[in-house]
Amino acid sequence: MRKLIGSTVLAAALLTTPLLATAQRRAAAPAGGPKHEMGVDLAAYYTKPSGGSGGIQIGLPVDVRVAFLTRSKLIWEPRVSFDLNSIGTTTYVFAPGINVLHQLKRGTGTRGLLRAPYVTGGAQLRFFDLGPTSGSQLSLGGGLGTRAPFQSAAFRYEGFFAYTFKGGGQPSNFAIGTRIGLSFWH
Repeated sequence: MRKLIGSTVLAAALLTTPLLATAQRRAAAPAGGPKHEMGVDLAAYYTKPSGGSGGIQIGLPVDVRVAFLTRSKLIWEPRVSFDLNSIGTTTYVFAPGINVLHQLKRGTGTRGLLRAPYVTGGAQLRFFDLGPTSGSQLSLGGGLGTRAPFQSAAFRYEGFFAYTFKGGGQPSNFAIGTRIGLSFWH
């Protein structure tokens, strides 16, 4: 009987100790602070489709993004962009995507993100209807950027490259450029 009681007490102690330690860490963590970074970006880039001539394109906003802030160096950031042209034949491009940002070093300000360089990589699925052709294309990309303080918000500067695979009657495409955006904390 003593062995059974002793084993039960030992098992209970082993099972509840990690739960108590987790609860203490949560209680000791600072409360508050923003949980999201929301922003819009302007992009200027050189694009070169396969089998065609390249050129410069500018987009405003190129995308709308929401980052989920954590204590980790990795930040997940869903993005979406929409382009509608109603001159002549109505065309549209809708492109949802997901990026992951990896902070290279700790910065200042909100969650240590200001003036801290980061690398980013992600994927985007581009749905389009360009009149005679419609379909979808997958795009993969990456970049390097930083944030600079601007009142209660932040400017975000990012150099990027992207490769869009052939699909829906559209050729593959390579782009290299810069994004400049404004971020707000929530």
